[in-house]
Amino acid sequence: MKKIIVLILILFLTACSKGSAVESLKKEYPKTVKAVFEQLPKNVQNEITVPEKLPFIAKNVSMDVQKNQGNGSINFTTINYSNGEEEVIMYITTYHHKKSSISGDTGQLKTTKLKDGTKVLIVSDDDNTKTIRWKKDGLYRSISILFSSETGKQYSIKDLLRTANSMSK
Repeated sequence: MKKIIVLILILFLTACSKGSAVESLKKEYPKTVKAVFEQLPKNVQNEITVPEKLPFIAKNVSMDVQKNQGNGSINFTTINYSNGEEEVIMYITTYHHKKSSISGDTGQLKTTKLKDGTKVLIVSDDDNTKTIRWKKDGLYRSISILFSSETGKQYSIKDLLRTANSMSK
């Protein structure tokens, strides 16, 4: 009986913690994230995940939504993080059409994995731009970081992977 209670408690705590990353972001940025987020359909809201760890301190956070011109459905949502001076910007995008694919020649791209084994494509690994994308839970997601050489710090694909591994609802 004690094992069942412990299992239920663990499941309950896990379920409660999943809502915390998005809820914290909405609470901290009510005008730029919460207002946009709460206008989305519930099914889209439930698909959005955000990181708990970033490779820099974000001072500005906003959210963008791109809708289909024809039927008004949500194509993708993007959470935008910047360090305030716009020297570092990170875009975290969720593509909301489960049947869609991301075009391009993926055969030539390098790959790596998230800690849960999910295959990740390295789309860009240039001096000042890094981008990864992957498919999880039937949805494509991507993280891009753009940074100026004036930041004094170089970011890497490992930074994006740490961010991706920290993502939750």
